[in-house]
Formats: sequence, structure tokens, C-alpha cells
Amino acid sequence: MAHHERDHGLQMLEQICANLCWEENPDAAAAAAASHIKRFWTPAMRRSVCEAVAAGEASPSDLGRKVVELIG
Repeated sequence: MAHHERDHGLQMLEQICANLCWEENPDAAAAAAASHIKRFWTPAMRRSVCEAVAAGEASPSDLGRKVVELIG
């Protein structure tokens, strides 16, 4: 997957997390975001974001990192 597609996936991850910030419990927010991503993202999109974070090529927010752990 091209870097611009990976970067777009990371941007979408953060947007999803931002939309769930109203959730007071970070674990519940991460679970809701992970559920959304698992339903609507392709396996290649999920894999690309997870690989970028694991390789240190991306630094998501704390909530984003929790989501990546759940979808990875």
C-alpha cells in the first residue's frame, strides 16, 4: 500500500477517535472505534496502519494506539 494511502488511513483513525472522545471511558471508546474499523475498513487498510505503528513510522494518539492494539 502506498504511503499516501497509509497516511490517509492514519488520518481516518484519528478522526474516528476524535468522534468518540465524548466517551468518558477510554477503553470503551477504543472498543467502539475498533468495532467501526473492523466493520468498514478492508483488511489491507487495517494491516497497513498496524504495520506503520509497529514499525515506528506513525505515532497515533493514545486512543489511536489502543485502537491499533485491538484491530491488530
